[in-house]
Amino acid sequence: MEKAKIIFKENTPFSLNFGDFYFSHKNALEERRFVYSEAFELKDNPTFIIAELGFGIGLNFFLSLKRFLRDKKGIQRLFYVSLENFYIPKDELRMIYQKLGLYEEFKDLLEPFLSVYPKQKNGSYRFYFKDVFLDLVFNEAAISLQELDFKADVWYLDGFSPAKNQSAFNENIIKQVARLSKLNAQICTFSASSFLQNSLKKYNFKVQKCKGFYKREMIRAYFMGFDFEDKEAYFQRISQKAKNNKIAIIGAGIAGASLAYELSLRGFKLSVFDKNESIASEASGNESGVLSSLILKPKVALGEFSELCFYEASRFYQQILKLKPNGVYEFAYNALMQERFALQKENPLFDIKANQAFLTDGLDLSPKDIVSKLFAKSKAELFLGHEFTHFTYENESFRLHFKGQNPLEGYGILIYALGSESKDFMQYEAMNLSKVRGQVSLYKPFLRTKHAFSSKGYVCVPKADLQLIGASYDRQNINKEPLQSDDALNLDNIKEFLPKDLKLEFISSRVAFRSYSSDRFAIFGAMYDEAYYKKTYKSLLWSKTKAQPKPRYIDNLYLSIAHGSRGFASAIIAARYISALICDEPLFLNKSQIPHIHPARFLIRKLKKGL
Repeated sequence: MEKAKIIFKENTPFSLNFGDFYFSHKNALEERRFVYSEAFELKDNPTFIIAELGFGIGLNFFLSLKRFLRDKKGIQRLFYVSLENFYIPKDELRMIYQKLGLYEEFKDLLEPFLSVYPKQKNGSYRFYFKDVFLDLVFNEAAISLQELDFKADVWYLDGFSPAKNQSAFNENIIKQVARLSKLNAQICTFSASSFLQNSLKKYNFKVQKCKGFYKREMIRAYFMGFDFEDKEAYFQRISQKAKNNKIAIIGAGIAGASLAYELSLRGFKLSVFDKNESIASEASGNESGVLSSLILKPKVALGEFSELCFYEASRFYQQILKLKPNGVYEFAYNALMQERFALQKENPLFDIKANQAFLTDGLDLSPKDIVSKLFAKSKAELFLGHEFTHFTYENESFRLHFKGQNPLEGYGILIYALGSESKDFMQYEAMNLSKVRGQVSLYKPFLRTKHAFSSKGYVCVPKADLQLIGASYDRQNINKEPLQSDDALNLDNIKEFLPKDLKLEFISSRVAFRSYSSDRFAIFGAMYDEAYYKKTYKSLLWSKTKAQPKPRYIDNLYLSIAHGSRGFASAIIAARYISALICDEPLFLNKSQIPHIHPARFLIRKLKKGL
């Protein structure tokens, strides 16, 4: 993405990229309100979605946020999805508000926004406000729109004048705007150009002319419906309405905690069940942890997914738990990794010098503390010592059964966040899950560092009287007891960081098991009807390039599993995604990423091969 080139003319930001003003120099706030933030009816649906072409300095968003908080009806949430391809650095954004005399008016919203403002990198970035979620998407609109998945109530078309920026209003853009619109969705724009009107009419928008702001006329338009084909319908979401707002989550680790937090923001009543007597008793329970990212070659799907999860998790923990990044060092310890590092030198997430990468957004984690705080914020009811065995589903609600406990019933939605036990509950023929043993070793602090180090193994920042190193990786061993050989392996994997002849004081070891998928991606989303998929998509070998029938999912049953050793990153994205499925929100994930995380992906791959 490009950096925006902005000067001030007539006391107003002026784009040198487009040769046009960002807004009227006469009365910017009143113009924005008239054309955009006050120009539509705020309907009383629980999730209201506004989408925008052209974030600019964010004035439309902040005015819409204020209007929503003023006028919202009951328990209602605003999702605001805004696309921008010209990056304004945060210090420059602050300066623009100050120069316009708007800083004090918007300071309480602007400063939290700027505190987690992303780097200059294409991607989607979520911001949390009270009952309001902003997804800021950096990229060209023509690329981003094809990747998005939501149905907007209102669109703001604010990409400068069509005469100056015709590409933002062409037929291909409007086609995607139509695809991403609810029936009767409203278009708000300052323009009345015939070029834009013709594009809107082609995709069945009803166009009306009305009086403009300081101009003779502008248009409003309303979406009347249009049919779009989906060649990968088997990954498509299907709206499911639960009988009630009670949700049961099985698993009290980071996957369950992040789900509980996200769903609490939507007003659900949450119950969390775990067989252990305390939260975070399995893989989420280490004393220390590291939030980092895989560094693979550019455009490798697993690497891009890892980067997304890492950076968004870091921003999430900063926004919600007020954690401060202290940075993580990653080291390339072989020729293949050195090649990957060399190819990622332009990536703003990684400050790479030779075989060393510093991730400024890396975090030193206290896993148990994070899980505990997320559960506390969610106000979820915790049922510890409840070993889940199975469920029954009658009258659109779940009845949960436990070993040695009475059944509990009345849940409208059930979510599996089972960690390493996932393998025991997944009956899908094509889904191959592994239960991997990992052992960490605890020592008296021996390496005084402000940053975690990661190579073959990793060294955490010392905490009080201990320092953690890890971790072993064993698919075959199911022994729950610590092994001296694994402690020795952990030490050997970090020997490059240790001074010679250093004597370490061993404290203890901890063993936990993690769940992995066969393709190393996490698995999350709605649980699919396997028999239906096999029958409906059995001819994919010959028909995969054609439009497909809609999928079928098991009613109100979801899963967030196979997060491996990076659950404190991917579980955050999974919680957002599942919340979006349940509440008909913007998916946040790109459409091209869904085939890598969807529970049915393993079966679809087999069917495409004719297996």
